[in-house]
Amino acid sequence: MGNVMGKLAASHKWALGIVLFTTVAILAGVNWRIFKFEQLLNHGQVVRFALAPVDPRSLMQGDYMALEYAIARDVRSALAPQQMQGQLLLALDKQKVARFMDFYTDQALGKDQLRVQFRVRGNQIKLASNSFFFEEGQADHFSAAKYGEFRVNAQGELLLVSLLDEKLEPL
Repeated sequence: MGNVMGKLAASHKWALGIVLFTTVAILAGVNWRIFKFEQLLNHGQVVRFALAPVDPRSLMQGDYMALEYAIARDVRSALAPQQMQGQLLLALDKQKVARFMDFYTDQALGKDQLRVQFRVRGNQIKLASNSFFFEEGQADHFSAAKYGEFRVNAQGELLLVSLLDEKLEPL
């Protein structure tokens, strides 16, 4: 009987160890991701995308707005039929508003050019986020959005920071 109890105690220790290790690994992964986002937010290059009109029903739900980017139309028309992801080569104007130039293929970047990652999901071009969440009751305030402001890192990863009005002022 003592031998059986010893084996049970040992298996519980292993199970507890596995649970503990898994918990620590998950927390480490989450914290690493948060750290990367904070670095991107603090050190990323500013880029702004003009917003295209979208179905307003998302605003009526009260807590988020669907986003579509004006450059998506140009990207879609230049996209190869089976291309589902890649990087875009963009030019920035003086206000840091992006304009689609081509697909990035390891070419050297010129002055005021950058690359950003994209993917296609459901025939929609996705850059970083295709929705913006806000407090309930703020739909009218954010309906004035004309631009999305992002930070981008050297790998082309984007982070949506805020929505801007037609004067590029944060909402």
